[in-house]
Amino acid sequence: MIESLCVIGHPSRLGGADTELDHQIRCWLAMGIKVHLCPTSPLDSSQKAMGFEQLGCVYHEHCDWASLEGMHCISFCNEEFLKSLPEIIKYSRTTSFVNCMSWNFELEIEHQKQGLIDFHLYQTEHSYEQVSKKLKEHDIYRPLFFKPYFHADEFPYIDNRPMDKFRFGRISRNDSEKFGREQLWIYETMTAPVTKEGLILGWGANTERKFGTRPAEYIQALPEGALTQRAFYTQCEAIIMTTDTFENLPRIGFEAMASGSILIVDNRGGWKLEVEDGVTGWLCNDGREFVYKASRCAFEFEERNQMRLAALNKLQNEWGLQPAMDSWSQVFEQWETLTKKNSLTAFPA
Repeated sequence: MIESLCVIGHPSRLGGADTELDHQIRCWLAMGIKVHLCPTSPLDSSQKAMGFEQLGCVYHEHCDWASLEGMHCISFCNEEFLKSLPEIIKYSRTTSFVNCMSWNFELEIEHQKQGLIDFHLYQTEHSYEQVSKKLKEHDIYRPLFFKPYFHADEFPYIDNRPMDKFRFGRISRNDSEKFGREQLWIYETMTAPVTKEGLILGWGANTERKFGTRPAEYIQALPEGALTQRAFYTQCEAIIMTTDTFENLPRIGFEAMASGSILIVDNRGGWKLEVEDGVTGWLCNDGREFVYKASRCAFEFEERNQMRLAALNKLQNEWGLQPAMDSWSQVFEQWETLTKKNSLTAFPA
């Protein structure tokens, strides 16, 4: 087990890799690791308010690369880290880059060619398959996998939702690619034994241009940040969400599973890891399947309750604290193995 590590960058509550990093820091602290934070830019007020200093993290001045002397350094999808790698490598013990996407950063490929990245970390096999092709051709490529920790405290489980309406929703950035073309048609076509009431969080000009219309009156369309994520899941009995993108391991899925919101999503990418079809939610291959499974969800009250509990158990068993700590321990063992090896031989040039 390593004693300490340094994060290049800083978490935030804006979602994506920033939220991912937030949760992994909590896991590392629980493992007894001293976590250092070296931001790549001055912190804003919301970042300062996250309280990592109170949790025990050690702060460095932003971009103070000399202060990283002898430290294992890791960064989550941070392009500024990649830009500064030629300087960081002068001081770091090892360097690790976590790619949460399904595509490569240009500098990720370039610095792999130069041997500046010791380890590439992935959450899923399908993400690795997408991004490894352009990396393993160059220098020594060391891919490692970890089970991400999902810190569920901010998303309380709700199982006593009102039954006067069937409340559903979807949440994403205001990115037209995040919305499948049949999304509004699915909402219009599915049926329920009570009045339908929808909520879209992340609607904006980009999305409206894609559909050429606004949702029906029974669907409230709000811009990003107009509602807290916690309030969103509290309101939504089901997350009925189709996209045109290939999702790696959607944090939205974890949030819904923790909150007791049933997932009805695309049968591809990371959704297939989070949802066991017919057990912890529903996977759909096309619009008609979405309509059938969303309608079934609306009608089958007892089935919904069984699914939401099964999803919560799956989340705890696969992405809870213990499985994450076990997988990170294996990653850290590889870091130390390389360090010992390089005490006799230089890093690849």
